[in-house]
Amino acid sequence: MNKLPKIQLKKRFLTAITLFFVLSIIGTATAQEIQRTYTVINPAINHTLKPGEVTEGTTKVINQSNVPLTFKLNVQDYIVNDTKGTPNFLPPDTLNTKYSAAAWIGVTPSTFTLKPGATQVINYYVQVPADAAPGGHYAGIVYAPVSEVQQEATGGTVNTQIGSLFYLNVSGPITEKAEVSIFNSGSFHEYGPVKILTQIKNMGDLHISPKATITVSGLLFKETVDLVSQNIYPQTARDFENSFGQTLMLGRYKAELIGSYGQENNMPLVATMYFWVFPWKLALIIVLVIVAVVLGTLYYKKHKKNGPKAPQEPKTEDKDRDEVEQKTS
Repeated sequence: MNKLPKIQLKKRFLTAITLFFVLSIIGTATAQEIQRTYTVINPAINHTLKPGEVTEGTTKVINQSNVPLTFKLNVQDYIVNDTKGTPNFLPPDTLNTKYSAAAWIGVTPSTFTLKPGATQVINYYVQVPADAAPGGHYAGIVYAPVSEVQQEATGGTVNTQIGSLFYLNVSGPITEKAEVSIFNSGSFHEYGPVKILTQIKNMGDLHISPKATITVSGLLFKETVDLVSQNIYPQTARDFENSFGQTLMLGRYKAELIGSYGQENNMPLVATMYFWVFPWKLALIIVLVIVAVVLGTLYYKKHKKNGPKAPQEPKTEDKDRDEVEQKTS
């Protein structure tokens, strides 16, 4: 009579455990289904303006999530500190004096909520001060989601920010100067493909987007590749990497860069370098194999020549002499 309650308790316990795991799995699946994705239509906005000039335009943001998103917009200056062209937004109201443009730009609306799949049009206006310095000025509209995603493990938050970058060129006399600061692949390679690192440094007052080609030529080989067109900010350098050839290459090769930059795209960029490709380990193995074959052949011929000789018949005179001696005895 006392065993029945124990069995029922066990069943209830197993049922509770099963229900707990089922609810956990459903909760996890539901959490994974929540997506927070949004896209900016105009990630780069270019304007050439005179001091004192005003312009305006629009950009858009699309909520591709399956939940509503609330945004707060800020206009912030940005700088580039690496050789990859990565923009780093400065804190609000922090002016990068020489290249600043944040104080010139206004946006509306500054806050809004987007339903899943909805699109918001953002109006912006730019007013260049009358005493603005000629050259490049840079700022961005930063789209900061107000609703933050809670992280289960740490209790922290994920608050992704993306922006529309403004490239403003204020008309006037400027310095345009750039150079190929690095053009190198190393002087020797055992195998291809060969990677060539190109670094272009902008020492002018305005961002540039060089157009260039790299041609590599050698023994029965010639290949030309276009350098990817990317913006290089004032007083910064940017790296480009290209690969040439195939695994098996042999000989001395010449790499030549020819390009141009500037507002009129008439400022030259040139660089030349040489490198060798020789699979020395493979060549050493081939030489050793050839030497082994030659030595083996010589040894075989010598061994065959000095091997055991077949018995020879005695000469006729010796044979007759032996027969006479046998008769005499």
